[in-house]
Amino acid sequence: MTRKLLLLLPLLCAPAAPGFCQPDPGRAEAPADAAAVRDKLASSLFARGDLADKIVDAGMADRFISLEGLETHADVRSALMEWIRLNPGRAAATWLGIKGSGGKVHTSIQTREMTWEFNPSFLAAIKALNAAAGSASVSQEAMEMAARRLYGEAQLLDEAPAVVFGGAGGGGGASARLDYADYRLNRAGLERELSRAGEWLAAARPQGGRDAGGVYAAAFASYQDFVVAASALKGRSAISEREALRLEALRGRLRSLLSAMALRVRSSALEEAGAALGGDAAGAAAAALLAELQAAAGKLEALAARAASGGADLAELTRLVNAGEDSFARLYMRYTVYDALENLRRKAAGAGFSCFNDYAVYRLQAAFFPAAPYPRALAELAAAAAPLADALAGAAAGDISAVADLDAAGLERSADAVAAYAAHNRAVQFFSWGIIFRPVELQVLPGNGLPKFRPAFAIADIAAGKSRRGRAAAVAVAK
Repeated sequence: MTRKLLLLLPLLCAPAAPGFCQPDPGRAEAPADAAAVRDKLASSLFARGDLADKIVDAGMADRFISLEGLETHADVRSALMEWIRLNPGRAAATWLGIKGSGGKVHTSIQTREMTWEFNPSFLAAIKALNAAAGSASVSQEAMEMAARRLYGEAQLLDEAPAVVFGGAGGGGGASARLDYADYRLNRAGLERELSRAGEWLAAARPQGGRDAGGVYAAAFASYQDFVVAASALKGRSAISEREALRLEALRGRLRSLLSAMALRVRSSALEEAGAALGGDAAGAAAAALLAELQAAAGKLEALAARAASGGADLAELTRLVNAGEDSFARLYMRYTVYDALENLRRKAAGAGFSCFNDYAVYRLQAAFFPAAPYPRALAELAAAAAPLADALAGAAAGDISAVADLDAAGLERSADAVAAYAAHNRAVQFFSWGIIFRPVELQVLPGNGLPKFRPAFAIADIAAGKSRRGRAAAVAVAK
């Protein structure tokens, strides 16, 4: 700086040329022009905005206001307009100086030294890479992506760093950014998006390593990309247009895959229901319900494929998921009712008497004590066979009104009571005469660390190899 001043000293101290000392004709009109411009700036918001734009375009904003804390072009422009309103005289002189139609003659030469600061996006990328390297939960793919963002994908960062004008004549540290970040980042919304997606993925993790179509793996990889992109913006409240577009693209892709996975979860549930129903020989009603389950599963797969393609926007994704949920809910409710009734029918039908003593006790009580709990429970199960069959047919066809007239809880209690009486009668047979007359045919079965005794020769063993009669049929024959 000293050398520059020494070189300029002869020029500043030399006698002025005659032409330079002549009065400037335009100077006489300058006060009138300045007053007019000052009045215009004081009264016109548009004029203040125009001058603010000219100051920003000329790179002179830091001469009039402090740029500290101003992140966007709009913030800088608003601050300049406020300065112009409070300082109309200086603002008018600035207008005339920029426009070239008047103003003061420059009598001094100012020099500028240009300094640079690190791009915040570059620093954020370094922090993201360090965080990924220190976390055991981040996969190798996520690590590689964070490294590429730092070393191989400069286009993802701000195009230009902040230019700082410093030095003796520069105003000490004021800055004028060449690329303003005009997009404000909703940090709370971004954190909620990441948290919900992570929780959903954890809840939807496929059991037993099953991942139909690899949709879960694709969704998890997309979630990792989203996490890496979000971590690069940590600590920032404003982002560039390129960063905003990339973040939205990653979020849209993640939402598409999560929607597809939700639809495929429903499709898998219908396929499992169809497989369970297909193993039952329940007649035409069950066959019709099975066909509907298979058709609905195919429809959900088509919706999932559309969602996973990435061509659907948020509104269409919402419609796809809602349509899939409506289709699934109605049909799966019918299947659930049908399956519960079928399990109750099987439980009520039973598998025959447990032993000869069980059959003898029932015949004795049915003949002389018909109001006893054992024969009464068996009679209730036998009487419910026809209503159960009607309710099953109605549930398979979509009509569950018959279920309202069915005492399912009472039938459950009766079936449990019959099972308890049968087990008791078998134990009585064993400890009364089975242990005496057939000691060599006893079986000892371990259970919970304690031995369990079972007769090796009973009615159930005699009937081995033949189809067992149901309890309802046995009751009908006995009567």
